[in-house]
Amino acid sequence: MKYLLFLLLLVFVPFSNAESLQITVKKPDANLTMGDRPVFESVLTNKSDRPVENIVLYISLVNLNKGREHPVDLEDWSAQKAVHLARIEGRSSSNEQWSMRLIQSGHYGLFVTAVSDMDIKPLTSDIVFFDIRPKKTVIPSRIWPVAMGVPLLLLLLMILIRIKRYRTTNRC
Repeated sequence: MKYLLFLLLLVFVPFSNAESLQITVKKPDANLTMGDRPVFESVLTNKSDRPVENIVLYISLVNLNKGREHPVDLEDWSAQKAVHLARIEGRSSSNEQWSMRLIQSGHYGLFVTAVSDMDIKPLTSDIVFFDIRPKKTVIPSRIWPVAMGVPLLLLLLMILIRIKRYRTTNRC
């Protein structure tokens, strides 16, 4: 009796969509540097004949630098965090583009997760590893004129005010 009930459940209960969905992520081909705005592309493929509805895709970014491993808050990176797909037909794909502004150098990993209200398990892509090269944010040739110019301008302004006061007090 138990086996008959189990067989009936297998026949009448639809299988999980997680096995029919597949996610792949592609990183940009170019070398990445701080300040760049690369676009990562994900492809969600429905390998089954049945459509899948109500899917949420979201990206995750992980800092993998030795001793500083942690998940990264994408708010600072100006990345689109999630995409909602109402429906993906059987034997079709959905391409999504994820752009972000690279704000810190180091070694990172990025992956995309798909969650559907029809599945009890999320589906996650393989992790894509990439490095962000540092970029000088303080350039001495830009700072020197300001660092010297502002004090000299203030000194000149103080001298002019002193001269004006001296002339007004000596005329009386």
